[in-house]
Amino acid sequence: MGGTQQPQPAGTGATAAEAAAELAEIQRTQQQVIKAALVPLWYWWVMAAAMVAIGAARDSHDAIVMAVTIPLAALVIAVQIISTIPGVRRPVRVHGAVIPQAQAALAIPGLIILVDGVTIAASVSLTEHRVPHPLTIGAAAGAAALVIAGPLMNRYFRRLMLSNARQHIADAPDGGTPWRGLFYSDPGDHSPDHAASTNHGGTR
Repeated sequence: MGGTQQPQPAGTGATAAEAAAELAEIQRTQQQVIKAALVPLWYWWVMAAAMVAIGAARDSHDAIVMAVTIPLAALVIAVQIISTIPGVRRPVRVHGAVIPQAQAALAIPGLIILVDGVTIAASVSLTEHRVPHPLTIGAAAGAAALVIAGPLMNRYFRRLMLSNARQHIADAPDGGTPWRGLFYSDPGDHSPDHAASTNHGGTR
């Protein structure tokens, strides 16, 4: 009869709900791991503060202030940069297939050029116009560019990494690298998923 509903296979609704819940969990975990893999917001502010400290020390023309402040600020910057090396700071690791290598090779130097360009241009212009504290103001201008552009670059990388993860999972044949092989949080984990991701070029 036309009004008779066809019987649903037993367990179909439950299976669909479980699949949806698992997909939501995968997406949530991916976002958390990628967020942890990227540098935190305070990273940009610490770098900016170190830049301004160097500019202010040079404007002071005080030998003792420069001798103390500049090396200390440079040490802070060096530690911050080293902390971004995969495996040094982050408690999570991301498979190489997820990392946007080409985009990072362009975006990171581009950010450095932007910040340095703003800092130098502002400092030189202010010095020529005999504005007081030109190096401090120039460093502050570069620092402002850093704290604006840095988080934007993070957002850009996060979007690319999520897209790469989805594409990698979609293209993987049955029995291929599972999603847990793309994101893992224990550097000492020797599970099969961890081994698979490491053997396929995961970042160390």
